[in-house]
Amino acid sequence: MFRILFLALLCFQISFAQKTRPEKRVLIFSKNAAWAYRHASIEFGAKKVKEYCEQRGIKADISEDASLFNDENLKKYSSLVFLSANQDVFDADQEAAFQRYIRAGGGFVGIHSSSGVERNWKWFNQMLGATFKVHPPYQDGTVKVIDKKHSSTKMLPTEWKRTDEWYFFTPMTNKLNVLMVLDSTTFKSNVHTQNYPNAWYHDFEGGRSFYTAGGHSEKDFEDPLFMQHVFGGITYAIGKNKMLDYSKNAKFEKAPARIITLDPGHFHSALVQKTMLAGLNPEVQIYAPAGEDLNQHLQRINSYNTRKEAPTSWKTSTYTGSDYFEKMISEKKGDIVVMAGNNATKTDAILKSVESGMNVLADKPMCINTEGYEKLKTAFKVAKEKNILLYDIMTERSEITTTLQRELSMMKGIFGDLLPGTPEDPSIIKESVHHFFKYVSGSPLIRPQWFMDTKQQGEGIVDVTTHLVDLAIWAAFPETPLDVKDAKILAAKRWPTEMTLEEFGKITGAKTFPDFLKKDLKDANTLNVFANGEIDFKVKNVHSKVKVLWNYSTDKGGDTHYSIIKGSLGNIEIKQGEEEKYMPTLYIKNSKISEANLNVEFEKLKAKYPGISLVKTGTDYIVDIPTKYRTGHEAHFGEVMERYLKFYKVNNLPDWEVPNMLLKYYITTSALELANKQK
Repeated sequence: MFRILFLALLCFQISFAQKTRPEKRVLIFSKNAAWAYRHASIEFGAKKVKEYCEQRGIKADISEDASLFNDENLKKYSSLVFLSANQDVFDADQEAAFQRYIRAGGGFVGIHSSSGVERNWKWFNQMLGATFKVHPPYQDGTVKVIDKKHSSTKMLPTEWKRTDEWYFFTPMTNKLNVLMVLDSTTFKSNVHTQNYPNAWYHDFEGGRSFYTAGGHSEKDFEDPLFMQHVFGGITYAIGKNKMLDYSKNAKFEKAPARIITLDPGHFHSALVQKTMLAGLNPEVQIYAPAGEDLNQHLQRINSYNTRKEAPTSWKTSTYTGSDYFEKMISEKKGDIVVMAGNNATKTDAILKSVESGMNVLADKPMCINTEGYEKLKTAFKVAKEKNILLYDIMTERSEITTTLQRELSMMKGIFGDLLPGTPEDPSIIKESVHHFFKYVSGSPLIRPQWFMDTKQQGEGIVDVTTHLVDLAIWAAFPETPLDVKDAKILAAKRWPTEMTLEEFGKITGAKTFPDFLKKDLKDANTLNVFANGEIDFKVKNVHSKVKVLWNYSTDKGGDTHYSIIKGSLGNIEIKQGEEEKYMPTLYIKNSKISEANLNVEFEKLKAKYPGISLVKTGTDYIVDIPTKYRTGHEAHFGEVMERYLKFYKVNNLPDWEVPNMLLKYYITTSALELANKQK
């Protein structure tokens, strides 16, 4: 009996010992967004913290590589030490890995501007405890230590005279254990109240979080007291140095999101469901008026469910009462409202949906005039207040030639610097050609009659140009938040595509033009559809031109795209004409570097996209792209949904997305206003 008890106790001790890490190791992370203010003390401070830790038995790695934020790598670390990291530094996958690390029992230490990381991510604000807002000039001041029992403060004087940027935060969570406060009478500030928090700690969702606002200058990392203070925070965050337990994440996992489809007047509503995606509930609630738009949508969903290859398994419930929108708002039978339909009512629907607390994924355009733009601004403001996600469907970012064009334009060794261009010779040109008659999912596309009404669909200059303006900004200012003040509309024009009654009937099934289109008739048999537009604009110093053309149909190819981005070392161009057999083809042209150097630089891109290669043709180069990357336009809708679900999982959009969406719609709606003035 004694032997059995002894063995049981031994097994328990071994099991317990296995839960303790074999070593103490921290990751000192100091990535700053490319556009963010970067503290000059980072490299020196990181080196000093590493030395200090390793002299005391804690191993330390230094990195600014956010790709390290994955489960397998983070498991190595007893704590993460953010040393003056700043602004938007993670993608959604990295954010999710960071969350799982903390919830599995990981430690976190934030130093100085790390309170400015991911400023729009509510979870990070709650985990760290606050978000940096502003500071007065660098100056002397006094810090009062109000808790001297903590490992980070027990060595400090009760009144600690220091020189720093005295940080002011908003918002601050109310469950912090404050360690130090500022004597705000000892420095000049218009915002700090007396005894304002300056360092704190708290347990959060299974992990341990410590933050100190000090650390602006290199001198701080030569100050023995400050280094002891930081090291004490690190030892708190490490705690008992237990192995992470990822099973604790289960209670935080979101249930699969349920889609609500609102009035699916456009075939894009169905395309987001063309494939089943992890994280989506197969049950979908539809709210829409009865009619042909709804019937066609249900037929498409049924075709996906019944196809032989990779059938989907959607289960739809439909409400068709005249109060369908009010019913959706009151019932809230889902998590994400998908909108792709009549654009005249879309902006109001977006605003009312977010006001009711519902996440929205909306097809472009979110608004079609300046009045709608003002409502859209309100919608984004409300979405932020309610901590929900409002996002538009930008499928063209998923087109592989567009993706690689952007990647190449970010490679200094191949592209150089983006040229500013001029109104006569823009640095970025994007053009697309579309057709009213086309095939979708293998069948001729039947369009609703209102699609040809620019009061309901929107003019071409505010519709498809949304994609083109988005791509221009996305390429010229990667992951950089912009403001409408950065943009200027230089010129804009609009013109119609003529459509006969026979052509109209072929794509709608109608035998006559409806009354709401009579305002646009050129004559009894010809409809003017103002589907074409052109915008010349600049953002900061970069000149761009976008142009959209709508033809009725084509005998060759389908919708096409042209794009060029001009750099100091060469141009990156996409063509999709007859010469390319109507396949989007990516070129490097006018290259000013040797073929040998170009190939060396291109190897870096090949590492990220295995299988691509360069093929020389005359003086130009074609980027040969394997078929596996050419997923096709219809598949891009699912890819957008997949990205959105990643944002939904962590409940956060990249910091640049919202301001740049607003900028995009400011440009398109302002351009329409300018074009109308030039009639």
